[in-house]
Amino acid sequence: MEIKKALLDILRDYVELPADEEIDTSAAFRAAVGADSFIFLSMIGAIEDRFGVKIPNADLLQFKTLDDIILYLEKRVEK
Repeated sequence: MEIKKALLDILRDYVELPADEEIDTSAAFRAAVGADSFIFLSMIGAIEDRFGVKIPNADLLQFKTLDDIILYLEKRVEK
């Protein structure tokens, strides 16, 4: 399973992303996808469901970029 692809698929449920354009996963989350904090929290719930993980609120503070979320999931998702 490719975490980045799955994460972008989830994100597409919340914001309009061009299918053929590469998303800069190292950019600040809001700048990369134009999502506000409500969308971010909704997306976190979908990520928890999709990957079978529980992300504590304290851990959410470390998510500045999509890369941060990808790295977090890579450490916690069973392969």
